[in-house]
Amino acid sequence: MEAGANQRATPAETSSLWPLALLVALGTVLRIIGLNQQLWFDEMDTLLNSVRRPLVEILTTYPSQNQHTLYSVLAWFPVHWFGESPWALRLPAMLFGVASIPAVYALGRLIATRREALVAAGLMAVSYHPIWFSQNARGYTGMLFFTLITTSWFLCGMREQAWRPWILYAVGMALGMYTHLTMGFVAAAHGLVFLVVIVTRRVANAWPEFTLRGFAGFILAGLLSIALYAPVLPEIFARTVVEAAPKAVQWEWKSPLWALQEAIRGLSFGSGAGLAAVLVAGIIALSGLVSYWRQERVVVGLMILPGVVTAAAMLAVGHNLWPRFFFFAVGFAFLLLVRGGFVLTEVTARRVLHNEPLGARVGGALAVLMVLVSAATVPAAYRLPKQDFAGAMRYVDENRGASYVVVTFGLTNLPYRDFYRREYRSIKGLAELNAIRSEGHPVWILYAFPIHAQAEYPDLWDTIQREFQTVRVFPGTLGGGEVYVARWYPAG
Repeated sequence: MEAGANQRATPAETSSLWPLALLVALGTVLRIIGLNQQLWFDEMDTLLNSVRRPLVEILTTYPSQNQHTLYSVLAWFPVHWFGESPWALRLPAMLFGVASIPAVYALGRLIATRREALVAAGLMAVSYHPIWFSQNARGYTGMLFFTLITTSWFLCGMREQAWRPWILYAVGMALGMYTHLTMGFVAAAHGLVFLVVIVTRRVANAWPEFTLRGFAGFILAGLLSIALYAPVLPEIFARTVVEAAPKAVQWEWKSPLWALQEAIRGLSFGSGAGLAAVLVAGIIALSGLVSYWRQERVVVGLMILPGVVTAAAMLAVGHNLWPRFFFFAVGFAFLLLVRGGFVLTEVTARRVLHNEPLGARVGGALAVLMVLVSAATVPAAYRLPKQDFAGAMRYVDENRGASYVVVTFGLTNLPYRDFYRREYRSIKGLAELNAIRSEGHPVWILYAFPIHAQAEYPDLWDTIQREFQTVRVFPGTLGGGEVYVARWYPAG
């Protein structure tokens, strides 16, 4: 299937963009619903250690890798105008999520037909994960948006003998870098594709000009990124290179197998039917990849290499392989799925049923089915909060009794001590817990992220599992983010 890779929108087509406008409106509504649900750990950290600070401090400090600088800057305004409600903190994520709908459409129009571009935009509008991340006060939807538009400008730079696409590319890439440092891996992947293009002279008619403009675009992107981060470059080096998380904590979160399992679990929602759907989607996407390979190999490189480079770099430096680091590629996944769906139906109609017109009709029906299936997953994004720290807190406060001591440790200290300002007793290890238990009072303990708790506090973890009774688990939509409530009674 050689979809219209170089097609341009006609005036008539441009005037009939109302389906895209409807998708943007629908996507906006779906991202507003549930926007004010309670914050999870990383969002609380963003608010406490970044957004609450004066704006000049956000621009000139880099407190941790949790800092997504452009996001913190953008969130500062609604938070200081409207207060520290979850919706205000998440507003930039929601807006970037909405903007990603026309962004994936624009990329689709460069490499595929209008029909494919619209279906991909539909998937972006109504799918669970884009909506989930659009309600997450972090920079991931921003990185998604900048990945899509820089990919589009890269392709425009290849096809147009002009400076404008490369200047826009440089600005978009720098803003993406300022949103999340892993955007640098996307830039590296683009650089590899660019080198292949100039070595193979795939832009034969304008090779010298393309090379000059492309190099200028990459250099400008780098200079702009350095200028934006100039006030905090020493801190970035200290936080990302010198300062490392404890090796024990990283053991499981660094594993590619763990990352793959978490990604599959998240895509399949932990069900057998969901897993089967993921496998079918994988086959469809692979068909789309083959079609794009036959159409224009540069497009395949721009879609696949950013994820490959990100994974390779993370493994090389021993960084945790959280699946959210690959969310920026969801737009590519949608384009591959849509292309694969149309390819499979058309090939089946032509070679098996010998009825090529039927393939187009069945392909359209399959596209509608894809969007409807995606839409069916959306209610799961609203059913639970990302992490139910508030629910666990209410349960403990309602049932603790006057004589009970409430204890937090690890990744529950910041939520309860700093965010909710509860007078719980924060501990750092087993010795402090034993000292509290020696007072002779019953003890409630709140903890989350078992992987972290077990690896960072092994003695404390073993004691809790052996001597405490788990009385309630509060689930959330964040994978592995359940909040646990356990209880211990003194002997006698």
